Amino acid sequence: MSVLRGSPRLLAIAASVAVTAFAAGCGGGPAAPAGGARQETSGPVAAFDAKVRADVDAALAAQTEQTNPVPAEGPAVVPGKKLVIIPCAMAVEGCARPARAAQEAAKVLGWDASIDDPAGDASKMSAAIKRAVSSGAHGIVLNSIDAAAVQGDLRAARKAGLSVVCDMCGDTGGLIQSVSPPLEENERAGYLLAQQAYLLTKERFGSAPRFIVMLDDEFATVRARAAGVKRFIGDCEAAGAGCELAAEGRHLAAEISTTAPSRVVQLARSNPRHNVLFAGYDAALHFFAQGLRQAGLADPAKVIGISVDADVANTDDIRKGGFQAASAGVAMRRVGYGMVDDLNRLFSGGQPVAQGISVKLITKANAPASGSWDGDFDATPHYLKLWGKP
Repeated sequence: MSVLRGSPRLLAIAASVAVTAFAAGCGGGPAAPAGGARQETSGPVAAFDAKVRADVDAALAAQTEQTNPVPAEGPAVVPGKKLVIIPCAMAVEGCARPARAAQEAAKVLGWDASIDDPAGDASKMSAAIKRAVSSGAHGIVLNSIDAAAVQGDLRAARKAGLSVVCDMCGDTGGLIQSVSPPLEENERAGYLLAQQAYLLTKERFGSAPRFIVMLDDEFATVRARAAGVKRFIGDCEAAGAGCELAAEGRHLAAEISTTAPSRVVQLARSNPRHNVLFAGYDAALHFFAQGLRQAGLADPAKVIGISVDADVANTDDIRKGGFQAASAGVAMRRVGYGMVDDLNRLFSGGQPVAQGISVKLITKANAPASGSWDGDFDATPHYLKLWGKP
C-alpha cells in the first residue's frame, strides 16, 4: 500500500508495498531459469541482459528464514501498553491486512489494540490521531498514511510521548520512528518490475518494453515505485537495449474506479506501440485493466500490466495468465508483527531494527495456488519465540 495525503474523497487507496514477481525472458535456446527463455546477445546488451536475469531470478526465488530472518534477539515485552491502529482505509486490502496483523500481534503481547478506520478521508485520519492522544494510547500504528498528510497531528502525538510506526509510508522530519519496508524498497520494487517486463516482452513479443507509466503522486511510495521503473528505462537506454518510455499519465486514488480508466484507455489508443502498462498499486491496475478489456486493449498476447501489492484479484489474474503479468509484494501479515516488535523496542528505550522484510516478484510461475501472496514461510512462530510467548 502507499501513503495517503490530500482530499477527503480518497476512498480508494493503494495497498502496500508491497510486492510481486514474474517469470519470463527472451526467445529460443536451452532451458531457461525462472526469469524466462534465453536469447543470444553480445556486448553491452548481453551484459545488461545477464544482470537483468540475475536480479529477476533472485527476486522470484522463495524467501526463507535465512534470506529474510526475523530478529533473533529483543527486549522483554513491556506490559500494559495501548495502541491505536490507523489504516488508510479498511475497505482497501493493502491497508487492512497489515492493520489486522498488527492488532493480532499486539493482543498476543497482552496489549490493548484498536483500529480507528478513517475510510480514506484525510480529515478523519487527523481526527484519529487526535483521538489516540486523548485516549491515553502509548503508540500509533499507521498503514499507508504519509507523514506529510498529518504532520501537525503526528508532531503533537510525538510531543505527548507516543511512539509512531508505519508501513508503506513516506516520513517527514523523523516523525515516524519505523517505516516498514523502507521507502527505498518501493523504488526497488519498481525497478524489479521493469526488469521483469523487459524479459517478458522479449519472450512474448520479440521486442523491448515500451512503457506507459501511470503515477499517483499523492503517495511517496508510489512516486518511489514509478522512479524505479523510469530508472530502469534509463539504464536500458544507456545499454542500447531498446526500452522506451512511450507515455506518462497521472491520476488520483479517488479516480481509479471512475474517470482514470477512461484516461488510461485514451492514453493506450494514443500510443499503440506500447506493450507495458505500469500502475503504482494493484487496486489502480485492477480498474485500469477493466477499462482496457472493455476497449479491447488488454490482450496479454500484445500488452502486459505490472504493479505492486499482490492483492487477491490481481494475483488471480496473474495466476490465470491474464493482462497483469507481475506484481511486487511484501508479506503483509509479517509487516504487522514487525511493526509491533519495533514498538516494543521503542517502549523498552531501544531503537527499531531491520525486520527482514523485502519485496518479492510474483508471476504466473510462482504465484500461490489461491489468494494473495503473503510470504513463503510463516514468521509468526519466530516472533512468538522472540517475545517469549508459547
